[in-house]
Amino acid sequence: MKLRRLDPLLLFAGFFALYALTAQRGIGWGDSAEFQDWILNHSEFVCGPQFSNAHPLYVSFCRLFAAGPTSATLVSSFFGALSVAGLCLCVRRASLAVLLGLSQMLWWLSCVAEVQTMSLAMTAFETWLFLGGLERIRVGARRGAAWLSAAALVAGLHLSVHNFAVLSLPIYAIAVVCAFARRREDGKRSLSVASFCAIFLSWLAGASIWMLYAISRGPCDVLFGSYGAKVLGFAPANWMHAGFNFFIAALSFTVPAALAWWHRKEARAFAWSPWVLALFAVNALFWIRYFVPDQSQFILPTLFYAYVMLKNVKIGANRFAALALMQVLLPVFAFLVVSQLPVPEERRGLHDGRDDARYFVIPWRTPAVWP
Repeated sequence: MKLRRLDPLLLFAGFFALYALTAQRGIGWGDSAEFQDWILNHSEFVCGPQFSNAHPLYVSFCRLFAAGPTSATLVSSFFGALSVAGLCLCVRRASLAVLLGLSQMLWWLSCVAEVQTMSLAMTAFETWLFLGGLERIRVGARRGAAWLSAAALVAGLHLSVHNFAVLSLPIYAIAVVCAFARRREDGKRSLSVASFCAIFLSWLAGASIWMLYAISRGPCDVLFGSYGAKVLGFAPANWMHAGFNFFIAALSFTVPAALAWWHRKEARAFAWSPWVLALFAVNALFWIRYFVPDQSQFILPTLFYAYVMLKNVKIGANRFAALALMQVLLPVFAFLVVSQLPVPEERRGLHDGRDDARYFVIPWRTPAVWP
């Protein structure tokens, strides 16, 4: 599908409607309920025990628009839809954006009060600006430094949403330096010292809150909190939890994996930008060995960059329809399997009224469909 100017806006509107209509109503469970409490009751927030878990920009944004538990959840729907539009801008393909939007984990997180969708939206737009700026510098076009400055500002703001932003910073920095060096070698227009300063100051402005707390509370509190061992670890404490998380992640990765397999012999089908590959690799390495109970929720950046790498893949109308349908039906089939498994003793009675198989596998939460 050739990208039209209105496609990102239409995708945003369509997926916001889909996520909002299928979002959880009322108070959620677990982290979702905790976020709703922080947002609505002004509890905990940055003054809590760990800045790394506070997500101040997300909480502050929600407080501007949330009047109740459901409206707090709709903020996640808003940013989930914005992430779909952001991928469309990056790959200039509406079909890939639709497949991302229908993926189990993005749909799931867009239907509960969670910070991950805002983090993904920031990832999408900083990537779009970053790649656009590099391309403009490569061809000697104007405003390359302005695009990179905008990307740096978003990347800085991203730090106050989620520490996922830290993973991409070294790659961004190396890419900008390499672009500058290559342009100078070619004797073409290059980034000036003033441009570099503008880029850095833009990032510093965006990251100001994060930097202040890194100085006042210490880098360990800001980066890791009490999760240092898990952030740096390589083995799960509970293999059953890890296996279930990988199973959930597979529901979202099946479609991009199928696309990659079908086009494995077509080198031109993939976007082999070293920077996109690096961004994919560093995010994949992080989540694949970040063994926390909700490990699968951390796949979104890796999933996003997987789709960016598939930007040149050709998808016919019939195959696209089949993939979209498969993406919707996969969670249903997975639920039918998981619901037949015995409930682990440790989870019995943990959340009264919650069907864990349905809660973790089915992304949509409309009570009339899945009570």
